Parts: sequence; structure tokens; C-alpha cells
Amino acid sequence: MIFWDKSSYTLYLIRPQCRLNFTCTGKCVMRKNVISCRTIQFLLFMAILLPCNTLPVHALDNGLAKTPPMGWNSWNCFAQNINENQIREIADSMVSTGMKDAGYFYLNLDDNWMATSRDANGDLRADPTRFPGGMKALGDYIHSKGLKFGIYGDRGLKTCHHLYGGGFGDTKSGSYLNEERDAKTFASWGVDYLKYDNCEPAPGSNMQQDYERMQDALADCGRNIVFSICAWEFQPWMPNTGNLWRTTTDILNIWKKTNQWSWGILDIVDLNEPRAPYAKPGAWNDPDMLQIGNYGNGSPKDEEYRSHMSLWCIMAAPLITGNDIRKMNQVTRDILLNKEVIAVNQDSAGIQGTKIKSSNGCDVWCKPLGSKDGDNKAVALFNRNDNTRDITVNFSDIGLSGEVQVRDLWAKTDRGSFSGSYTMTVPPHGTGLLKVSHKEIVSISSAGSRRLINGKQFKTRLYHGMLIVTPFSSNICYSVRVFTVDGKMVATVLEVANVCKLPINSKGIYVVCVSNSRLTERSAVSYN
Repeated sequence: MIFWDKSSYTLYLIRPQCRLNFTCTGKCVMRKNVISCRTIQFLLFMAILLPCNTLPVHALDNGLAKTPPMGWNSWNCFAQNINENQIREIADSMVSTGMKDAGYFYLNLDDNWMATSRDANGDLRADPTRFPGGMKALGDYIHSKGLKFGIYGDRGLKTCHHLYGGGFGDTKSGSYLNEERDAKTFASWGVDYLKYDNCEPAPGSNMQQDYERMQDALADCGRNIVFSICAWEFQPWMPNTGNLWRTTTDILNIWKKTNQWSWGILDIVDLNEPRAPYAKPGAWNDPDMLQIGNYGNGSPKDEEYRSHMSLWCIMAAPLITGNDIRKMNQVTRDILLNKEVIAVNQDSAGIQGTKIKSSNGCDVWCKPLGSKDGDNKAVALFNRNDNTRDITVNFSDIGLSGEVQVRDLWAKTDRGSFSGSYTMTVPPHGTGLLKVSHKEIVSISSAGSRRLINGKQFKTRLYHGMLIVTPFSSNICYSVRVFTVDGKMVATVLEVANVCKLPINSKGIYVVCVSNSRLTERSAVSYN
């Protein structure tokens, strides 16, 4: 496509399959190389004849978002009504409530942070009334809390609120053909995350090309910025362009849709699930933000919010909350801050879980943990029905056999060892979330008395009936399980942050399993 922008005297030649772009503004620029305008006819001719396979499209590999991004976004609870003091209070609350410690690092401003016009230099600027300190100062405050700063933009001529809010005129708040300028502006403010929307496309523009131009601009802006594509649907080119991409329309704060224009939690799940093969570390299917805690007329019930979290975690979806975290009740805290549930989402293998069986409104989902063919799995037992159901996972369906250990992640309880299958009673619209793995099999010689074992991350010793586990590094959250040699668990402690001490009451040989989100170390100790 050849496009002449007479307002800026710029000539654009764009080949969508090849990502080939020329611009001419008195001088002609191809990437960073200056080309004389005298050669433009030759370049146009060659561009038309050049085979596309000589200019391959490279997959996005910016080293960011190796696990699904976690954070907060302003839209679901505040919509366009955002201001500087409010956002600072949210930053404070992300720290004081434990959200940051749980992994929610991104604080993302959505639409309407910007003024209704660009400045005299053509740069985006903050609304001077609602954000009098400007974006740089706000970003500095967010960073001072140990958080990351996210912002909103649009590929078109203006943002969605400026388009549909009425009375704004030609605000030029979109980034169309201003991608490099705006990316550098974002970088100068310390932005770490860009949500890039899809409103008011320019006449004759192309969605893929618009997003790819911003991808390139972010790559050249001098700062690492996660790129979140918000185009309300999935397209096959998106995994090569963004770190995450919306697979669905906007999620509403309802359980399921009531008409063709409203989409609830249940509907979004079914739209997102088929895209699982595209997910991997650094590239995620995004079924939109979390609605958990946004109580109101017609909003989901607590059990439905818990399913919301369970299914987003099993699908390796970004966990971007959208509630007013300054006012969270205990149920909301318990859902959003469950570290064992979050660990399923943040598993380093980056495999999106899928529905492996569905019958009579009862789903079984499985997400491999650690590796595709490993022995650790997360299993979601999802009840779509309006009444309580018993749902069974057959271990052969998830690649396990023999004795299998089952842990209930919401109850934070080990359910024991089972053969063949495990059945759970699940309430209406509820989801049981389990971690299942092969039973520990340990063979130890009776002469294998060991009092001190040094692993890679932990030191384990048994002294006068007291088991002592010491991490070699600080700020490691880990769990300890103690087994007899025949596999019976005799003690467990979860979410330990410092030295762990456990009394051992009976003499004998024990197996100690110390684990965190990345590894499990096993050792044998003897109490004589």
C-alpha cells in the first residue's frame, strides 16, 4: 500500500506480508538509513518486485513477560474517571495489602489519562487538571513503591473514550503515524507496560501494520516496555507482535452473557481456551482483566469470582486486577492473594492449560507444571451447572499412573494419595483447583543415617528431635513436607520465609522435601 500524508509531507510504502516500510519527508528514511529522494522511484520499483520471502517477519523476542504479567488496571472500577491522587493511593494500597508481595507489580492507567490535545511539539501530555504533576512524576512515585508503571494508548486517530465520550473534537490522542514519537515519550516517563487499543482506525489503515509499527517503535525507544495488544479479537500475527494480546471482547462484571453484546466470565473462558497453542513464555493469550471484587447489582458471587481466578490461572492468562484495592473485603483478598493458586499461573514452563474432558456441564482442565511431560500437573474441576456436582479426574487422562498425591490449592490442604482417579464435590459455578503429582517413592538403606544435608538452595539438619531447614538466600518463600520411608506424610509447613523448625516426635528415618516455585530438594535424615 502506498500512502501520502499531505499534512506531514510523508510518503509511506507498506507491504503487509513483508513489513517493508519507506518514508519520505524531504529525505527518505528506510529504518535508520537516510536515502536520497532521487532514489525513491528505484526503491518503489524494487519494493514492488522484491519477493516477500527475502524479508521474513521475526517473532517478538524482547525478553519481557516470561510469565504472565500481574498487576492492576484502572478501567474496570474507575473507567474514565481517574486522577493523580487516586492512582497514588492505589500504589500505596498495592504495597500495604500484600498485592506487590504476591507478584502484582504493574500499575496500569487505562484510557483518559491524557489531555484533549497534544502539546505544541506534537507530544502526548497528561490532563493538566486531573494529573497536574504529569506522567513522569507519577511514574517516579509508582517506581518508588517497587512497582512498574503501565499506560494506555491507541493505534487509531483518538482513544476510545475520546471517540465515544462525546465533545472532545480532534484530540489526536491516538498514535497513528506517531508511533516513534509516542514510544519515546512513554520511555521518557519511565513507562514499563503499554496497553494499545483499537479505536478509530485511520481511513485506509491496516490493523496488523499499525500494531507492528508500534512494536518496532517500542523496540527502538531505549526502554523495556511490555506490549499488550488490545484489538478485541485474536489474529494469527499477534503472537509475533505483542507480549500479550486480547483474544476476546471486553469482559463485563457478570457470570454469563444476557444478550449478544454482553460477555461474562463463562463466555470469555470458552473464547480463550482454543488459543492455547499460541501461549509460551513472553507471549500470552489475554482473556481480559479480572473483575474479582467488583461487587454490585448483578455481579458474580464469591464462588464465581473464585472460578474466575482458577480458570485464569489454569489458562496462564495475565492476572491484571480491576477492583478498587483500597477497599477489598477478606474474600477478595483470599482469592487474589492465594500464593499456591498464583504459582499455577506463574509456572515457568508457560504452558496454557486446556479442557481435557467435559460432560454434563462438568469440565476437567489440566495445566502441566514444570514441563509438558512432567509428573506435576494443575487440575481444575469446573462445575458449569446450577447445582452441586461430583467431578472426577482420571489420572490416566493427564498422563499419570500409580499412586498420585493430591493437594487442594484453595483449601491449602493435602488430600492424600490416590490411585486411578480423584473425585471432588464442587458447588454451583465453582472450581476445585488441585495440584497433583506422583507419590514420593524413597528407598533408603537402614545404614543411611545422615544428620546434615546441604542442597542447592537449603540446608537441612535434624538436631535433638528438631528438624531445621535454613535457606541459603533471603526472601525465599518455600514449603516443607516430611515423610516416613513408606511414604506417609507426618508434617507439613507452607509459605515459610525464614528458618523453619519442626519437632520430630518419633525416632526413625525421614524424607524431607523442601520446595519453592522453581525446584524441590529431597534429603534423608535420621533421628536415632
